[in-house]
Amino acid sequence: MAVTTAPAREKRSTSGNTRKRKGKKKPGWLAVWWPLLLGIAVTPFAIHAASIMALAGPGALATLYPWVLLLKNPALGPGGGLGDNVSQLLMYIQFPLYGLLMALILRSKSLWFSLGLAAGLHCLAIAAVFLLSGHAS
Repeated sequence: MAVTTAPAREKRSTSGNTRKRKGKKKPGWLAVWWPLLLGIAVTPFAIHAASIMALAGPGALATLYPWVLLLKNPALGPGGGLGDNVSQLLMYIQFPLYGLLMALILRSKSLWFSLGLAAGLHCLAIAAVFLLSGHAS
């Protein structure tokens, strides 16, 4: 039986570990765009919730769809019937837009930062509706 010396064993063990290192894998499409898909999935539930919240008055609806009420405001929104049409469209695209914003931010920032930014933007719109409606005084 042949006996190998220590340098020969080291040489043999290092030669077996010459595998090619794989580069960093890119995340899949779903891993990047899940906030947009979640925003699309939430939209029908939000519209159903809006129909229920409308019974409580415009204040309750402002918490769910503040951008719609901002467009319907005569001081900010477009004149004529255009504001009504755009606000109706905005009811369907508000949450997918939040999801798109989060997906784009998630490319460079953390989940909590992107979620906080989307929630902060929503709260900012609620505050604008509150201030413009005259309830602040």
